[in-house]
Amino acid sequence: MSTSPPANPFLIATEKPLVAIRGTRNGYIMLAPSRELVNYADLPDALLLAAKAWAIALEKLGSPRAYWITLSELTPHLHIHLFPRWPEDILKGIPLFESRDSAPHPAWTPQLDEALAAWATQFSVEVK
Repeated sequence: MSTSPPANPFLIATEKPLVAIRGTRNGYIMLAPSRELVNYADLPDALLLAAKAWAIALEKLGSPRAYWITLSELTPHLHIHLFPRWPEDILKGIPLFESRDSAPHPAWTPQLDEALAAWATQFSVEVK
């Protein structure tokens, strides 16, 4: 019995080249091209520039570390997980990433919401 891969959450009707999916953790997003992409050779430079800019924004807002992880296992579409470690976080690195859906998280603050909106406009990112 074979199972189909899950629907690609990044393929949405948009004219923008990039899509970001907000996570529940304050500042955590998944970022990907809005077109199907599975090979690194096809990765647009705009994706890396936008990811770097979001990491810098997180640092400026007080995150001592902004992590990048690219797994693309469940959904083969290449995407980057960008998530902050805030000063009050006890977990670090992979354990912090693994807890992203199970542990209580700080809610998105108005300051982070504003930063995300400005970043999305600057880098032509559809946020969902």
